[in-house]
Amino acid sequence: MKKFAIIGGIVLLILGIGLPILLISMGWLNEARDLAIILLAIFQLFSVTLMIILVGVLVVMVNELRNLAKEKISPKVEDVLERVKDITENAKSTTTTAKQTASYVAEGVVSPVIKAASLLAGVKAGAKSLARRQARGTLPNDRNQNN
Repeated sequence: MKKFAIIGGIVLLILGIGLPILLISMGWLNEARDLAIILLAIFQLFSVTLMIILVGVLVVMVNELRNLAKEKISPKVEDVLERVKDITENAKSTTTTAKQTASYVAEGVVSPVIKAASLLAGVKAGAKSLARRQARGTLPNDRNQNN
């Protein structure tokens, strides 16, 4: 392939430079001009054809990428989004359950403990008060008995 490209380049170089010089030296200037116009038209036709082929290949590649994204990437992204949605719903239900549990514990367990602790504190304070009076020897019944 490389060999044919080199040979083609040499032939084009000889034709592009040598032929016009030969024609000019022999006095065929009009023919050289016409030949140059024909060569430029052929090169332009060749370059336009290559450009059309390249644009066609680009369009095909873009369509392939679009199809690949639709078939492979989009379903995977949708699966990930569905999983994230499920995880979010699970987290929401877990926080709701934790909130309800904390409320139940506060009402069912802590409130009775607080009431019992306050009752015990009252009994303790009453017992201390009675113990102080007995230690001083001034009980309400003792005053009535002395008089």
